[in-house]
Amino acid sequence: MKSVSLALVAMGLFASDVLESNQCLPFSSLSIVLEQNATDADNEVVVFAKGQDDGLDKLTIRAPNGRVVARFKGDRRGIGIREFQLESAEPPGLDLVLDSFPEGDYSFEGRTAEGRCLRGTASLSHDLAPKSKILSPGEDEVVARNNVVVTWALVPDAVLYVIEVKNERMENSLLVEVPAPNTTFHVPSTWLEPNTEHQVAVGVKTANGNVTNVEGAFFTAPE
Repeated sequence: MKSVSLALVAMGLFASDVLESNQCLPFSSLSIVLEQNATDADNEVVVFAKGQDDGLDKLTIRAPNGRVVARFKGDRRGIGIREFQLESAEPPGLDLVLDSFPEGDYSFEGRTAEGRCLRGTASLSHDLAPKSKILSPGEDEVVARNNVVVTWALVPDAVLYVIEVKNERMENSLLVEVPAPNTTFHVPSTWLEPNTEHQVAVGVKTANGNVTNVEGAFFTAPE
């Protein structure tokens, strides 16, 4: 027992530090996924971390090789940040993204504003999700506002589909998740504007969490 204590002192550790390490809370939600826009050939890594009820004043994310890929340090006198969503840059070429974010388990370490520690891991896969195809509305098709139905091609590996309809002029968007094997979503007419261009995206999400999107555009008819 004495030799263990001396070893801890030699490493700059004390019994209270070891106890705190063993009592770290888990994050309530962690993920790191690879997202691809197949229409624009863009790729990015999206990281999500959500703590417990208390806000975090510190967050560190390490790649499988131990390299720090993100670090946040806030005001310790404040209430902290509870939820983080971080997106990488979208450089040309998938290889640059994969080189910056190697495949494997990422470790997350956080500290709450009250001084408690949080720890957890999330796995990143380099296996891209397959893409679907938007079947309706057709590209630049004019559709009655009460009859906008987004349909897409079935993808066998899909866990769910992420559907987004955007009105860039109003700077708003509608985002829904449709469980597989459904391939239809009726856009509420009350959300759409008449005589307006809207963008639509259909994303395929697979079991590893990765998402591949395809995009299109349509117009609502005048009223």
